[in-house]
Amino acid sequence: MTGNTHKKTQLERSQETRERITAAAITVLRRKGFAGFRVADVATEAGVSRGAQTHHFPSKRELVLAVFATVFNQASEASRARIAGIQPSDDVIDAILVDAAEFFLSPDFPMGLDMLGAAERDPELRDAVSESARATRSLVEQMWVNLLVARGLPRPDAEDLLWLIFSAIRGLSVRMLWQFDNDRFERLKRITYRAACDLYEKKQSGIHLKIAEQAPKRGILQ
Repeated sequence: MTGNTHKKTQLERSQETRERITAAAITVLRRKGFAGFRVADVATEAGVSRGAQTHHFPSKRELVLAVFATVFNQASEASRARIAGIQPSDDVIDAILVDAAEFFLSPDFPMGLDMLGAAERDPELRDAVSESARATRSLVEQMWVNLLVARGLPRPDAEDLLWLIFSAIRGLSVRMLWQFDNDRFERLKRITYRAACDLYEKKQSGIHLKIAEQAPKRGILQ
C-alpha cells in the first residue's frame, strides 16, 4: 500500500533550514544582544553545522539582515491583518493604539534598537537595516493613514494623528526599557487615547462645519 506522505524537495528542506537558522539567530539576539551575538552560538541553537549555516548566510551581516527583515515582516503582517479586520463601527483610535503597543512593547523592538545602534558603525549594514525598516513599517503606517482618510480626515490631519499616537507609545516603550512601570504606562496610554480622540473629533467637526458653511443656502434669505 502506497502512503501519501509528501517527500520534501531539496528546495523545501533548504528553506526550512534557513528559517531555523534565522529563528535561532533571533533567540540568540534576544538573549545576548548584538554585542554578545556570535554566529557559532546560532549554529548550536539551530542544531546545524557551521558549514550549513555558512551556506545559507555566508557573513554575519547577511544573517543580521535576515533577522531584521524577518522580525519586521512578522510585525507588519500582524498589523496588516488587524487593519484588514477593522469594521466601520470599530474604534480606529483604539485599534491604532493597540497596534502601536504590540509593536513597540514586543521583545523584538529593543532588539531592533540594539541592532540599529550597532549598525551605525557599519554604513552598509546601517543603510540596509534602515531600508528594511522603512519598507515594512512605512507600509503599515500608510495603511493606517488611508483608513483614517477613509473615515473622513484630510491626509495631513490623518498623518498628524498617527504620528501623535506612534510617537507617544514609542517614547513610553523606550522609557520602559530602564524604568518598567506598567501601571504608569497604561495610565499614560489612556491619556494618549483621550488626546488622540479629541484631535480626531475636532478635525472631523471642523470638516463637517466647513461642509455646512460651503453648502448652498436655502430658504427665504437665499
